[in-house]
Amino acid sequence: MSEFTNTKRSDIRWRLLATVSAAALSIWAAPQAASAQDQDRPTVWIELGGQLERTNTSVEPFAPKFILENLGAPHNFTSPLEPERFPRSSFGGEGSITFQPHGSDWAFTAAIRYGRSNNKKHLHQQTSTQIARTFFPGAPVKYQPITRWNDTATVNRETHAILDFRAGRDLGLGLMGHASTSNIEFGVRYAQFSSKANTVFHSLPDQYFPKNFLNFHIHHHSYYARQDLTHSFRGIGPSVAWNGSASLAGNAETSELSFDWGANASVLFGRQKVSGTHQSTGIFYSGVYNATAHSQYHNNVPANRSHSVVVPNVGGLAGLSFRHGDAKVSFGYRADFFFGAMDGGVDARKSYDRDFYGPYATISIGLGG
Repeated sequence: MSEFTNTKRSDIRWRLLATVSAAALSIWAAPQAASAQDQDRPTVWIELGGQLERTNTSVEPFAPKFILENLGAPHNFTSPLEPERFPRSSFGGEGSITFQPHGSDWAFTAAIRYGRSNNKKHLHQQTSTQIARTFFPGAPVKYQPITRWNDTATVNRETHAILDFRAGRDLGLGLMGHASTSNIEFGVRYAQFSSKANTVFHSLPDQYFPKNFLNFHIHHHSYYARQDLTHSFRGIGPSVAWNGSASLAGNAETSELSFDWGANASVLFGRQKVSGTHQSTGIFYSGVYNATAHSQYHNNVPANRSHSVVVPNVGGLAGLSFRHGDAKVSFGYRADFFFGAMDGGVDARKSYDRDFYGPYATISIGLGG
């Protein structure tokens, strides 16, 4: 059955790649013409820039049993699970190089986009109360402090990289006037996502002292838990993009302001992976005057799983560009959505989307005109 499934997946990949190749050949077969303006344009465009992206790095929170049992306790003003949230924004860079030979409407592009984010959080919560203790009614009162607390410390890291290799040409549709361009591109997209979570819990939720010294028995629980998990995805597959630009003011020979737009789609074939471990320890202390350990448990659970997945991806952008000669500055807003890309579960597989959206800005320079 496994061999049949793998053969079927392989067949689907070859069909998609064959479709992309056929579409590219059909565009190549279309008539091409060179003009004087074509001879003056740069042969190579180099583009560098950066982006601030909102991300949904969602994973299942690590929630030991002793934390869930004490979520509503007075010493938990904030949920101890709150620090486990990943950063909601990431910073990154991007770059691309485009080669368009003179006398050809074809352009070949290699592009990369990279981003990362990390945070550290520490949440300590406790309540301290004084209880009055006496040997017998009317005797001097002595006060005994009782402290109950939870402590959570987390370190979260996220990285992502998206590489594109595309070939395309101007369709010459002029959808927004004679000064507009409309390019269709086919190629291959590679994406790599990774998130690492380190969480440590310490808890003493139920320290107990009797109010009457005639009752000498004291007791409490002490808990410790830790997780070190890495969730990742790597995938590659065929992609298609439709990009356009329309002149708003000026002209290409001097200075020009343009409106840019684009849409892209791809299907990525890859693997989700989860690796690492999580552990928890609980100790019960009790005794007369001094508490000693009476019972304890320790669980150490490794996580090491991998699944083959097919991840649909769609995205788009809108922005403005200002070009002066062979230099161009662009800025706008872009979004990319990867559906079901990550296994964000702790003990069992649980699929989550991975999305990126936010503003970007780039500077481009044309060479070889």
